[in-house]
Amino acid sequence: MSDADIISAMRRKAGVGRPPPDVQPMSPAKALRLAAAKAAEDAIGLVMQVTNVIEERSSILRLPDQLPEYALLSLLEGPDNAYGLAVFDRNVISAVVEQQTTGKVLKLPPEERAPTATDAVMCTEITDHILSLFETNIAEVADPPDVAGFRVAAQLREARSISIAFDDVPYRVYRISVSLGRGVREGEILLVFPFARATPKPVPGAPNDFGRDFQAVVMKSEARLDTVLHRIRMPLADVMSLEAGMVLSIPRSAVSKVELRADDRLVSRAQLGQINGKRAVRLIFMTEEDDDPLEAPYGSEAGGFGDMGALSGGSEFPALSNGLGDMGDLPSLGDLPAMGNIGDMDSMGDVPPMGDLPPLGDFPAMGDMSGEMGELPDLGDFPAMGDLPTFDD
Repeated sequence: MSDADIISAMRRKAGVGRPPPDVQPMSPAKALRLAAAKAAEDAIGLVMQVTNVIEERSSILRLPDQLPEYALLSLLEGPDNAYGLAVFDRNVISAVVEQQTTGKVLKLPPEERAPTATDAVMCTEITDHILSLFETNIAEVADPPDVAGFRVAAQLREARSISIAFDDVPYRVYRISVSLGRGVREGEILLVFPFARATPKPVPGAPNDFGRDFQAVVMKSEARLDTVLHRIRMPLADVMSLEAGMVLSIPRSAVSKVELRADDRLVSRAQLGQINGKRAVRLIFMTEEDDDPLEAPYGSEAGGFGDMGALSGGSEFPALSNGLGDMGDLPSLGDLPAMGNIGDMDSMGDVPPMGDLPPLGDFPAMGDMSGEMGELPDLGDFPAMGDLPTFDD
């Protein structure tokens, strides 16, 4: 057996029974442990060991009650005018000051007093160093919290200043328990960051894009349009007697009088036609003077009387387009006799008296009037696809 084989066998025997090395993935707690120990050593030569890390979610109303007494409050300024907080309790403050003045952490208990501006200046370097290393270490986490870019900006004298400087949003609090000077003293550090990056505040006088963004959202919303070919009015009794298979007549003029409605309001008029083998409607320009047919009185377009057009020259009756024939032969208003030439009422003697008029019961029933309805178009006369006008693509 060679020397290499003997050494390899000894190494295998030495490793029997030992657990594999415990390599923990990066986490906020691990990142803070590494950052605090290295920052204290590099900045001022202080031995600082993190014993516990607790992550909490807090609000601006609860933060003042979570701070220790006689603590140093350092305001942290981050990107987009976001603010955080670094808190050193009095044990940490005294350890940092003593390390820089005497070179070691004293065993005497710290003095109970409010931190001074000198204390804040002496703690600024180690605070920024912890934040910088924490920012670098936390980047290795799969979904890192947003803690980048925060540095010490000023000292807060009182805890009530937090509600003035901070926005009313949720905050992420890291409560760090530390051992100082090789176990000489125990202390606590709090790091507070916004739980989520706040929206930048608008600058006074800067252009506001709210209107444009709101319009873009509204224009993408869906709108329902209903196409109304024709409207028919009938007594309620006839409506109640409607049955499946009954036929309601629609005039040909309805093809050019289509209504386009949204939420039962008239949007535009249209003409029925076809394009690419499918039925389509072509919009017709409307003016503000156009009346809504739903609000028109009985006997207007909504009643199906046809397009009355405009009076020709102010005296001629227009031709009706509902199948009643050409009315163009009627005399103009100027040819009618004046009221003074009508004469007396004696000329009406040829009108039969009321007694000679037939009673209502002698009128023909609805079933006998089928021969009289021959002049009206039946359903088969409604234009088919081939008879509709074709729109240009």
